[in-house]
Amino acid sequence: MTALDARRPPTSQQGGGSWALKDTWAMAGRNVRRLTRQPEQVVFNIVSPIMFVLLFRYVFGGAIGGLQGLNYVNYLIPGIAVQTVLFSAGVTGFALADDLQKGFIYRLRSLPMARSAVFGGRVVADTGVNAFGLVVLILTGFAVGFRPESAPGLLLAGILLLLFALAVSLGYALIGMVVRSPEGVNAATFPIIFPATFASSAFVPVETMPSWLQGFATHQPVSVVINAARALILGDSVTADQREFLLAGQSTSSLVLQALAWTIGIGVVLGVLCTRKYRNLT
Repeated sequence: MTALDARRPPTSQQGGGSWALKDTWAMAGRNVRRLTRQPEQVVFNIVSPIMFVLLFRYVFGGAIGGLQGLNYVNYLIPGIAVQTVLFSAGVTGFALADDLQKGFIYRLRSLPMARSAVFGGRVVADTGVNAFGLVVLILTGFAVGFRPESAPGLLLAGILLLLFALAVSLGYALIGMVVRSPEGVNAATFPIIFPATFASSAFVPVETMPSWLQGFATHQPVSVVINAARALILGDSVTADQREFLLAGQSTSSLVLQALAWTIGIGVVLGVLCTRKYRNLT
């Protein structure tokens, strides 16, 4: 070994998974502390779900009928829950682009730390943000009449939504590494989020949409996840007619399996693309 080799720092931690977990936890702590210095993001995650619940519950809710006797707020909350995690997951791309713009990511790559910690820490912190947004949403829903059939179903739906948010956040991360500016992330994601949310079963039954749109709205991943969460939350209170009209006639287990398949598929594909892009950053 030459003197130069002896002075060169290692490029990765020598400790296996335990070091990677410590690095991930350290990065997650850094991301959470950074979030506390950006209160506008916290305020947005509080105000946004409250605003949408009140808007659709009291402004549009009276004009939306044809739910086969189901209380509209019970139909609405799962849809807004998915919308909430989609918006909250955008923090991943926004923050990653900001770190790239400021050169922070490049400094991290020169340190003897696990490369997976950059994404892992980001995911852990952002999962906390998503969970916080869901809690705010559920509490708001209870205040305006939302009543889930069972607590276990509500908990399982929350876990499913957080897994979906995790997969989607990788897409935001990929956009952040491509555009490398927070403004670019916002400009690139809004044209994706709004069509995916509004051309879904989030706010109205797919059966009420034009026939040419129904096929897409029924089978796109946002609708599948919403319907799975809705089925878990409503449980046995759903009648046969309601299931046929509101849940495409599918059983809860079938909807959950489809939602998990979409989530895993999206996560794997975007995870591979993110890893390749991160390795090629210059």
